Amino acid sequence: MLSYGVVVYKSFGSPQLNWEYFQKINKDENVFYLTLALMWFMSTPVFVTLIPYATFSLFHFITYLRANILQAFSPAPAHSSSGSSSGTQTRANSASKFIQIWVHKNYEPAMNMVSFVEVVVITLFLLFNIVTLQLRFITLLFYCFFLRMRYLMNTYTQQVFAAVARFLDERLLPPSASPSIPPPVTKAYQHAKNAIIWMGRRNSHNSRRG
Repeated sequence: MLSYGVVVYKSFGSPQLNWEYFQKINKDENVFYLTLALMWFMSTPVFVTLIPYATFSLFHFITYLRANILQAFSPAPAHSSSGSSSGTQTRANSASKFIQIWVHKNYEPAMNMVSFVEVVVITLFLLFNIVTLQLRFITLLFYCFFLRMRYLMNTYTQQVFAAVARFLDERLLPPSASPSIPPPVTKAYQHAKNAIIWMGRRNSHNSRRG
């Protein structure tokens, strides 16, 4: 929560009570993650909600390590001719190169994993906690709003929604659905799917006009 607060402050400065400032922060993912972190902080703990934050924090940390800390060891001091300085610089360059390759290799799989956790895992955990009266229903509504904004801003989230829709369509809609699926279940799923699609299109049009 603190790290996102720092990122938002560096991007937008001190909060301002005007429409222009609100319009700017309303289009930034870091602002939504900060707001969501505040909600998790004030709610009953749900451990899976930490997975996206832990993943992002890992990439933020190693990127900062490479760009700032290791970079400080790269320039060789002009007055030093010792081999120790050259050895330190070589190790720093090797570590920086390793981090660069690791991030390039793992960033996309990590973002796919985070999107799956956000769309599927956390949503299911929230539903379970609401049914068992451990969380309030408003928590789910707020999280649905967060997912809606993520869908509009993030291609990984869009891909997960599409994959989930294909998975459910094959199992709940004819002709691929099992004959044992009750018609009311199929009908309820179709209505829910249409409502989600309508909301996504509606907000997509609104965001283009904005």
